Amino acid sequence: MATGKYAHLLKPLKMAERPGQEQIFKNTGNADVNRWLNGRDHLEGVELNFSWGFYTGLGDWHPGMDPHVHPYPECLVFVGLDPHRPEYLGAKIQYCLGKELEIHTFDRPSVVVAPAGFWHCPSVTLDVTSPIGYSFFIISLGADPTTRWLGDGITDEQIARMQAQSTEGGLKPPMISSFGKKRVHVSEETVSHGDVNARFIKPLAPNSLGTRTLADGDREQYGEMAAPERRPGPGMTKNAVWMFGRDLEGMKLNFCWGIQTDPGAWMRGPGHGAHVHPTDEVLMFAGTDPADIDSLGAEIQIDLGPEHERHVIDRPTAVVCPAGLAHGPIVTRWLDRPFAFLLMSLGANHETTYVD
Repeated sequence: MATGKYAHLLKPLKMAERPGQEQIFKNTGNADVNRWLNGRDHLEGVELNFSWGFYTGLGDWHPGMDPHVHPYPECLVFVGLDPHRPEYLGAKIQYCLGKELEIHTFDRPSVVVAPAGFWHCPSVTLDVTSPIGYSFFIISLGADPTTRWLGDGITDEQIARMQAQSTEGGLKPPMISSFGKKRVHVSEETVSHGDVNARFIKPLAPNSLGTRTLADGDREQYGEMAAPERRPGPGMTKNAVWMFGRDLEGMKLNFCWGIQTDPGAWMRGPGHGAHVHPTDEVLMFAGTDPADIDSLGAEIQIDLGPEHERHVIDRPTAVVCPAGLAHGPIVTRWLDRPFAFLLMSLGANHETTYVD
């Protein structure tokens, strides 16, 4: 167990497991296993909830319940698990967007952007070609997961079960659910096949600091991280994807996703590598073994605070970095297998200032 002044900012992903509770969304196309953390219960009040999971099944994720809406914007990110083939998802997904019930399909890593109040889903896994499946994570800009279900296939029994689970064991509900009075029917007769909402699906391709020389307009997105005297270290993957608010329909979010394959420091440059941001940030380190979601397969060190209080991570963990808290450097000390890294920063740009 971590100790020290900042130890409370390290959150094992396993803390989101709810033993003894039936998984509400356990359907054929949905996650084999996942972990879902939120600001209310796990992330020091940060206006964020996010998930990480593994998927191998086919079918509708929430039969009869979709479409749905949230009071906050979110990103729904579909990624593959092969660190050397970042363009490979290993699955084919069908997604329904907008009040037009517009059907789209994709088979490459992609992010679906859903603004607050925007109808989205059903999400249907049509095919899985990877022998180990694929991964999916949610990034939602709300501390309290909240959904209004609009589908006409929700039974009274389902509603009662979800409401009962909200109060079992004195736990707060993992999802605050409400149900539309006017239900929406999704069928071949009601869906459309246009491109009105096509812009809400964004392909993911490696584009981060470890891949290319940045243009001036791109440098502004990273702050001092993109200064000429700083450069990627051996521990930074070349296959990372970084998306900013300008890429995400104006969301107050930037995120970086990648699978790390090599040991070493992640960034090099003058000073000790500690930096701050004017917005809250959460860093997630997760394993890529679908057989054991609670195994990381690596050891990572990260310094927190101006004191450079050092912490070592050897299991899937989220690190909460409140606005203004110095953090860094990050070093991968060793790894037995590639691991996943997800950075979620609550600003349209990654405003970074190095402090030592």
